[in-house]
Amino acid sequence: MTKLYLIRHGETEWNIERRLQGHMDSPLTSLGEQQAVWLSYALKDIRFDALHASSSGRALHTAHIIKGGRDLPVQASDDWREMHLGAWEGRISDEFEAEEPDNFHAFWRSPELYMAAQGGETYAGLQARVLPALQRLLAAHEGQTIALVSHTVTLKVIMAYFEGRALADLWNPPYYHPTCLSLVEMERNEPRIRLHADISHIQDEAFGF
Repeated sequence: MTKLYLIRHGETEWNIERRLQGHMDSPLTSLGEQQAVWLSYALKDIRFDALHASSSGRALHTAHIIKGGRDLPVQASDDWREMHLGAWEGRISDEFEAEEPDNFHAFWRSPELYMAAQGGETYAGLQARVLPALQRLLAAHEGQTIALVSHTVTLKVIMAYFEGRALADLWNPPYYHPTCLSLVEMERNEPRIRLHADISHIQDEAFGF
């Protein structure tokens, strides 16, 4: 059986500012680091055979915290980076909502209709980047336990693939909080979703824990 643990990075400074990151980056907040520590503790007894991460700094930082004392390299790849948002990156959400209301609505409500921001990716383009990388990852680590630290939209696309969820339904619940954890077990090429965007490791009053 192959076990794939899928992890969103911790909270970042731009998350707080509601500023879009995409391929751009901002550092983890102190809470974001703490979220990763909480998850690291929750996963401390899991023996990972491989630890992969997006090459973006926020994902790498999270991955190294989760790695803890394991003698295991963090394997970084551009394949796992967030959806490229082109000219929208680095800007506050309210700005492009006012400038491009229809496309903003499509981004969050009708992904199949979203027109890529200048220089960015469509959802279909993201799928074309991520899903072949996912197949390579699973083939390379068949029968092993893998952790992958990535980003909300990238992880949503991966989980939608395992669920057989249509692109139009991509943003249906669950919500992906920082360091949320999903677990997919693969046996005979059949996925079983054991966790989906779980945040039971979070010890923050804001989340009710």
